[in-house]
Amino acid sequence: MNYLFGRQTSTRWPRCVPSAAVQPYPSRVKDGPEVDFSTGSVGLGVAMTTFSALMADYVRLHGLGRTDLPQDGQVGRHIAIAGDAELDEGNIYEALLEGWKHDVRNLWWIVDYNRQSLDSVVPDRLFGRIEGLFRDMGWNCVTIKYGRKLEAAFARPGGEALRRWIDDCPNSLYAALTFQGGAAWRQAVLADLGRSQGVRRIVDDLSDDDLGALMTNLGGHDIETVIDTLRAAEADGDQPTCFIAYTIKGMGLPFAGHKDNHAGLMTKEQMEEFRSQMRIRPAMNGIRTRASTPLPTRWRPSCKPPLRRETDPGRPPPDRSNRAGAAGTADAQGGRPQGLHPGRVRDILAEIGRGQGELKELAEHIMTTSPDVTVSTNLGPWVNRRGIFDRHTRNDVFRDAKLASAQRWGMSPKGQHIELGIAEQNLFLLLGAAGLAPGMTGARVLPIGTVYDPFVNRGLDALIYGCYQDARFILVSTPSGITLAPEGGQHQSVNTP
Repeated sequence: MNYLFGRQTSTRWPRCVPSAAVQPYPSRVKDGPEVDFSTGSVGLGVAMTTFSALMADYVRLHGLGRTDLPQDGQVGRHIAIAGDAELDEGNIYEALLEGWKHDVRNLWWIVDYNRQSLDSVVPDRLFGRIEGLFRDMGWNCVTIKYGRKLEAAFARPGGEALRRWIDDCPNSLYAALTFQGGAAWRQAVLADLGRSQGVRRIVDDLSDDDLGALMTNLGGHDIETVIDTLRAAEADGDQPTCFIAYTIKGMGLPFAGHKDNHAGLMTKEQMEEFRSQMRIRPAMNGIRTRASTPLPTRWRPSCKPPLRRETDPGRPPPDRSNRAGAAGTADAQGGRPQGLHPGRVRDILAEIGRGQGELKELAEHIMTTSPDVTVSTNLGPWVNRRGIFDRHTRNDVFRDAKLASAQRWGMSPKGQHIELGIAEQNLFLLLGAAGLAPGMTGARVLPIGTVYDPFVNRGLDALIYGCYQDARFILVSTPSGITLAPEGGQHQSVNTP
């Protein structure tokens, strides 16, 4: 796609040297700024879009970022494509719940519903649960099931019976018939519906190849249907939307539909036949291939999308040389502070949070977050001064009732702390999304996350994913496993200090 956009050269395609070649899974770091999010970490890239959409709201509501973006209304949409079997990943549902709590907007997830996992066929019961879960979380659900050829067949006499037959067809049987082809489809359909004259006329008028093409004309493969569906959804506003796009795994390949096709390889003869069917010219000098017929006008990119890495120039940091001791003992060789006590972190952030003098601009760009351990990781004073972020203003009921509390828990679009539930995967995905905000929104955000140190392990996969994206953020892990209480280790104390 980036090659068609003119943002990628074909010279990198044949080279499989990791330092030079285009990556099998697109990588922000290795493939350049045309990649929004690195893929390959199953489930994490999908969930990442939730927190990137949240950060887009945060940046807009704080008046940060590029001034050419409107301060209200739609400013962009975050889109992820996931396989249906990928929805087994638990971190997706942690992010789904967190997104509901924060009323995330402008988010689309497109589920490639091919009903196959890597090793087998997805159980039939999964579909209803997918749709129900998304609707429970406030999402709109749109099913893209049939293409135009099948819809036309359904409009004929006997067509409704054929539709019901396909709707009721078990996933495993549909996959097997897809692999077997038109003759198998004919036998199976007529065995159940052969007494219907309308169905017989639909089936008997087609050759085996044409019947096989008709019965596999699913919505996810019909580009016109997909485009029309997405355009209709775009007009519906900013509600998060899940598109369930029915497809066939390996569509067009000789092992399409077979449950073992994930690791299947075509022979040279099969590859040559496939190339001919797709109207692809033979490789030119082993470097590039290109369609022999141009893309239809309405499918061509209308413009070259802007590269993402457009950061605000910012200002140089103020001179802190006369305050070096305030942050801790400086490392004589590297100049890095070391031995920062969590209480000292609290004091530093509390002072910055006052937003006075030269600290005012710095304070406005800091965003903090924590997975339900905000107070016990010493962020309380910062939150008292800067507030909790929420798209909607919500009063602190305890404060309104004049009940004694050290914490001010009022929420508003101007708050600068994002409170998360107890899910460390979400913490690191949010930090990763915030750390990519300069490239995605043009806003300089300085993200700081706090967590108990033993629970870094719980979110380590997402933390590595954030680092792989080259996201920039600060993580403060309190030594809670050792010093949370006088008696020593409280959490997973088998870990060594």
